[in-house]
Amino acid sequence: MADAKAAESESESVQAGGEALGGRTAGSAAWLIGGRLFTKFVEFLSLLVLAQLLTPEDFGVIAIAMTLVTIVEAVFELPITQVLIARRAISQRHLDTAFTLSALRGGALTLVVWASAVPFAHFYRNDTLVWMILALGVAPGLRGMGSPGLVLYARDLKYRREIAAELVCKTGSLVCSVAAAWWLRDYRALMVGIVATPTIWILASYALAPYRPRLSLAEWPLFADFLGWTTGAQLLAAINWQCDRLILGRFVSPAQLGIYSVANDLSYVPEQALIRPIVRPLLSVFALIADQRARLATAYVQASNAVLAIGAPVLLGLCLLAQPAVALALGDKWLGAIPVLQWLSLTLIPPLLTAPYSSLAMALNRPQGLLGQRAAELVFKVPLMVVGAVWYGIEGAVGARAISALTTALIVMVMTRRLIGVSVWHQLWATWRTLLASGGLVAVLYALRPRLADLAGLELALGIGLVAGLGMAVYGLILALAWHQAGRPAGIESMAHDRVLVRVLERLRGPRAEQRSA
Repeated sequence: MADAKAAESESESVQAGGEALGGRTAGSAAWLIGGRLFTKFVEFLSLLVLAQLLTPEDFGVIAIAMTLVTIVEAVFELPITQVLIARRAISQRHLDTAFTLSALRGGALTLVVWASAVPFAHFYRNDTLVWMILALGVAPGLRGMGSPGLVLYARDLKYRREIAAELVCKTGSLVCSVAAAWWLRDYRALMVGIVATPTIWILASYALAPYRPRLSLAEWPLFADFLGWTTGAQLLAAINWQCDRLILGRFVSPAQLGIYSVANDLSYVPEQALIRPIVRPLLSVFALIADQRARLATAYVQASNAVLAIGAPVLLGLCLLAQPAVALALGDKWLGAIPVLQWLSLTLIPPLLTAPYSSLAMALNRPQGLLGQRAAELVFKVPLMVVGAVWYGIEGAVGARAISALTTALIVMVMTRRLIGVSVWHQLWATWRTLLASGGLVAVLYALRPRLADLAGLELALGIGLVAGLGMAVYGLILALAWHQAGRPAGIESMAHDRVLVRVLERLRGPRAEQRSA
């Protein structure tokens, strides 16, 4: 009898701990999403203004130069923040080592970018790229000088200071780039914004997370264990991430590349504003329960479904409403971006199924899993991209991304099964409610989209908002009904019910109860 009571007490304790951890994770994700939505709004506002002041050719030229900077920066990416978050305790020695490694990495990045400027410009037969790359190469060096003190808050799922620093950074960059565009009226305005962003970030990070810089490599062994695998993974990720622009820049005009780049940036807005904030706290959560494999497997499946449930309707909406949205926001000279944006949005849905995998691999101390994930994508994406871009241009590049996205998602699901024992079928079946609700969303948007054809200006903006709102309402209703029919299992639906709907109803009942008692 005593053993049964002890077991029941332990079970209740575990359940309560899981609910508390889930609540903290949801709260942290909500803060991150709110902050990221605001910063993406600022970036989108900047894009709107710059798209009116500049031309597709300007964006195309910068896209070519930034391809080199982005690849080099991604290759030399170090998992400094992730390593510290996975630790239970962080000392001053850890922070000093993190700062030193970041500073050394930043300096190396700038030197590598500068050394590559001439051969890169020669490959693209554009001498102007040399001085552009020299100027842009300063940005990654500056990014390594921020305060590592922010990781102390991130480890405890407290992201308010980091969000505040990012808000200051993006707002300052907006002011600088728009002012430069108004004055210069060419691609140099984009360069001003790119360099201003890390500069403002440094100042904001030290103001919100004070830290006295010290050079030290005392905790180097802690980071060294991850460097071999993650460096290889970052190299492959950089190639996967930028190979489309790198290849297209050689075979299409700057104007076409500018259209592709803007469409690509717009398609990634949901991923950056919604998905990354959701995924980011997962490393801390998975690390806390890494030794409880059954609980970890359940948490992973729930997290994967939550990512899909939030990201899929937004990407589907972006696809179906791309035509009126681009016409309203960017104007006639960017209409060529509409079909590109539509298809690129769809290619980002399969990766949602495996978005938490990188956090899972890091939490289980399996950085080689990251390398396997990137290698799987590389094997399919790059050859397809070369063939598609050379023979079919932008359309071929989009097709290559679609095929590689689907293939990579299936391979990563197999890798997940090997890590935590969750079958591919179980990972897919867990998403049936989201897929059913997404079908309802598509039907509503497809039926109502023709009504936007004759609208313009404010009427078009209101029409887009109304159509999107109706689609999301139908999506939420179908998702809720499917969840109820399935027996109200734990997941994003139950979290939304308990943390949003129940609290709203309680607040509404409160004043009424007081009025009755009076």
